[in-house]
Amino acid sequence: MKSIWKKTACAGLLAAAALLSGCGSEDKVAVVDYQQLMLKSETIKGIQQEIVDKNKEISERLANQEGTLSPDEMKKKVADAQQERAIFVQSKQRQMQSIVESQCAAIAREKNVGIVMQKMAVPAGAVDITDEVLARIDGGASGDAKK
Repeated sequence: MKSIWKKTACAGLLAAAALLSGCGSEDKVAVVDYQQLMLKSETIKGIQQEIVDKNKEISERLANQEGTLSPDEMKKKVADAQQERAIFVQSKQRQMQSIVESQCAAIAREKNVGIVMQKMAVPAGAVDITDEVLARIDGGASGDAKK
């Protein structure tokens, strides 16, 4: 019984030492305000406009076909259009996410930041890199922002 207790105590001490060794590390945390990027970035606004334009194009296409098709054919066209719309929106959302993530990663490397999080998830004490990301997305310091 003493042997089990010693092993458990030893394992506990090792776990505590592992946890404490991470405390005080030099990893900095940065935050980026995605909402501000969505509101201010011309590149992201352009992608959002592409989504609006695609929705308009799909709606117009459906409106033009409305009187010429049977109800069953129209249901199928509407379902196909909804799927097309969803795929397009997902693609554009991935594009925006990729642009933001690549610029966050570049700035994090330059500033020796270990973690970049959304601003709303971090209460205080982090470096805000939103303005730098915004500048790079819209063609500031890095030419690879627009893909």
